[in-house]
Amino acid sequence: MWHNLSMARIGFLAVAAFLLVLAGSVHAAPRLEKERCSYKPPRGDRVECFVLVVPENREQPQGREIKLKVAILKAKRTAGVEPLIYLSGGPGDSPLIASSTGADALSEGDWWNETAQIRRRRDVVILSQRGAGGSNPNLDCFDTRQSEPAKARRRAVTEQQERDILTRCRANLERRKIDLAMYATPALADDVADLATALGQTKINIYGVSYGTRWGLEVMRRHPELVRAAVLDGVYPPQVNGEQNEPEIVRRAFEQLYADCTADPVCRERQPNLRATVEGLIEGSERVPLEMTLTLPDGPHAVQLDGAKVLMVLLNMMREGEAASIPETVGAARRGDLRLLKLYAEDLETNDGGLLEQNAQQFDGLYNSIECRETWPVVDRAARRKAIESNGVYGLNAKSSKSPSFCPVWKVAAAPASEREPVKSAVPTMLLSGGYDWLTPPAWAREAAKTLTNSRNVVFRAQGHGVVVQDACAARLRDAFVEDPAPKRALPCRPDTSPNFTAAWERARNMP
Repeated sequence: MWHNLSMARIGFLAVAAFLLVLAGSVHAAPRLEKERCSYKPPRGDRVECFVLVVPENREQPQGREIKLKVAILKAKRTAGVEPLIYLSGGPGDSPLIASSTGADALSEGDWWNETAQIRRRRDVVILSQRGAGGSNPNLDCFDTRQSEPAKARRRAVTEQQERDILTRCRANLERRKIDLAMYATPALADDVADLATALGQTKINIYGVSYGTRWGLEVMRRHPELVRAAVLDGVYPPQVNGEQNEPEIVRRAFEQLYADCTADPVCRERQPNLRATVEGLIEGSERVPLEMTLTLPDGPHAVQLDGAKVLMVLLNMMREGEAASIPETVGAARRGDLRLLKLYAEDLETNDGGLLEQNAQQFDGLYNSIECRETWPVVDRAARRKAIESNGVYGLNAKSSKSPSFCPVWKVAAAPASEREPVKSAVPTMLLSGGYDWLTPPAWAREAAKTLTNSRNVVFRAQGHGVVVQDACAARLRDAFVEDPAPKRALPCRPDTSPNFTAAWERARNMP
């Protein structure tokens, strides 16, 4: 009797254990849950909205679940071809979250026009980053919307208040038992693979921009059979440290501008000593800040631009593909005419902020989790300080970075060295860079290409960061490559157009 009861109990326990394992595996499987779309596509276009549900920690499938927004911009014709999955930058960008309540994020990002050619045959899928806007949980420590009240609150934050906000935010995440080690590039890469599984796709194409290129490269490393083709725009490979040599990178971008101006008859005549003009403007502003009133959506704001903020404006011009306008802008400012500088300062403040804030800020929790894990632990701080000092005005941007003080507050362990190894892949890959991109300079794409055996590296000489949205040729190249990923094929257009200093001068001359 005892034996029979024991055997029955053992059988019951075995079945129960099996059911628990089965339940765990069901819980762990990625799944898509239909969601009501808040986006308003143009007539004739369609969008489908979902939430992708994945484990926070894939080694603990019964633990916390993460929910990620997914938008599928549907193809005009259903041809059964592999979708294009967009991987956003940052880290921490939120392409599916509008900048203000009631706005349409897809319209704000001009997604319908920007993807029209690709969507003739294939779906375009936008996936939220875990830990950023569009994700639950969201790690952000401050209101991420670009609404005017949120901007006003952010501008008023002092350095001590900023540190207090981050400290409280980090403690709150710890109380909620959110595992920040799981908010890292490898986990984001596995989210892409889980999305493909949930969509029933065995092959996908990826299009990454800025940090999205590092995200995409990690997908190629961890899931090599999944990717049919990759377009990486503004390449940031894992073996590169974005913070170590920033002053030298900024200097080289300006050296390129000086050389291009000297080679151009109009620029050379109008700005015969551009280097002295640029450096004199920044140095003079560092001693006596430039005063101006910015006309912003929430009204006029008085601002003082010291040397670091003047450099921020010029670097933003390079980033946005406006390097050709820098000579006229600095030349006019040195003569006391601040109209052009004011115009570009307003553009920077409206889109990104930074000029009216009391101090540089980084409240994006995912950004801190990734950068404090993957970048800052291996920065040679002494060498970086020396580079800042030795590069003069070109080191002011790096000098203003707060990450060295953020990371001790954020408290995440350093990534293993294996994650910093180059990605080796034979996936057909197109690498795109802007000649004036100081955030992800062309040299980084060349470095990535060394271990991407089926790749092509194309530099758009006059452009900045994210060339597809700046240059029609880059957009054509991306679209053609996704349809036929042949790296050695002749380019459909020329990327080597010089900066148009003449057009920039004419725009400046015609300013009211």
